[in-house]
Amino acid sequence: MSSKKVIVVGAGIVGLSTAYFLHKKGIEVTVIDNTDGSDNCSHGNAGYVSPSHIIPLASPGIISQGIKWMINPESPFYIKPRLNADLIRWGLLFKKASTKARVDAAIPVLNQLTVLSKKYYEQILKDESIEAGYSSEGLLMLCKTASTLHHEIEVAEIGSTLGLETAVLSNQEVQKLEPGLEMDIAGAVLFKCDAWMTPGVFMKEFKKRLINKGIKIQHNTSLTGAKIEKNKIVALETNMGDLVADEYVLATGSWSPILAKKLGVSIPLQAGKGYSFMIKDPVVKPNLPSILVEARVATTPMLDGLRFAGTMEIAGTQLDINPIRVRGIVNSISKYLPQFKDQDFSQIQPWAGLRPCTPDGLPYIGRTSKYSNLVIGTGHAMLGFTLGPVTGHLLSQEILNEKTDFASPLLSVDRYA
Repeated sequence: MSSKKVIVVGAGIVGLSTAYFLHKKGIEVTVIDNTDGSDNCSHGNAGYVSPSHIIPLASPGIISQGIKWMINPESPFYIKPRLNADLIRWGLLFKKASTKARVDAAIPVLNQLTVLSKKYYEQILKDESIEAGYSSEGLLMLCKTASTLHHEIEVAEIGSTLGLETAVLSNQEVQKLEPGLEMDIAGAVLFKCDAWMTPGVFMKEFKKRLINKGIKIQHNTSLTGAKIEKNKIVALETNMGDLVADEYVLATGSWSPILAKKLGVSIPLQAGKGYSFMIKDPVVKPNLPSILVEARVATTPMLDGLRFAGTMEIAGTQLDINPIRVRGIVNSISKYLPQFKDQDFSQIQPWAGLRPCTPDGLPYIGRTSKYSNLVIGTGHAMLGFTLGPVTGHLLSQEILNEKTDFASPLLSVDRYA
């Protein structure tokens, strides 16, 4: 073991991946987390590992589309109006980032990150013998209208130029892939490059492997502040006392800006609440995951049933569940998949999780210039589960002063400082 000690704050997929890769290099790691360990955003998501997701959230047309959605309480996107300086600043930065030039610059960055992350997932699953229902047969984008299909085909064409495997499918071709599933759609795009798994099972097994390797995971531990000398953190102050290490990692998802502020670091970020629910015994279980594109609803066949997930609600860090938003998801499903009726959703238990959204749709990965021994990994929006391993790998390389697999100024933690 190296004499270097690292404390990782946050036990989601980013925090655990960072701990995993550091431990592989002989570093002593402790992970602290303020939950009891039962659940976080890495458990209840759609379980996608998605190289297809190359268009950032901040993109042309999203603001005007968002304003239309704001009027409908069941729509896929909602910002709760509130007088909050951080939200206003984030909104202005988001508007500035929603240009074609910014999106064109972001696409190759997201492409590199997602492709690398898929490779790391496959390596972890193999090396650690984790069975989590992983399949790399692709993701279907189901489109109701010809105009949406046209837009998805354009995304697929961009993906193809980057080396992603894609296919445009007619109704008949989709039906061949999903013989038991009735679909009311104009057509679909298949991103053959995508994969999926059951995220809760993966997280549970991954965590077990980490603990068996001797990585300490300390729950119910909240960060309250830090002891600083010059430009160095010498200890983290927590409700469990001071914790001392050589390097510190902040990977706390939507809570990162609140904790970063305690360390005097400003990272513009808003929590985007999403909902999901499982149907244990669905009327029909699809072979492939799909996104119901206009409704922005994700469907995933998992080991323990069929999961539906959707909505993006920018309303702070509360995890309360708004039944109207859940109803919006339910109502949209039967429009695409008519075999699903109201009674199929009578027993659902909705779950809510927060996606950390940066103003430009790209994550914060790397060191902050404020401290010589703090790295940050957050802001992955809908790609948190997808990008966990690559973020962990990049942060571990940063800590070990190794040449990183991938670097871009667009991922800089200080880009809004």
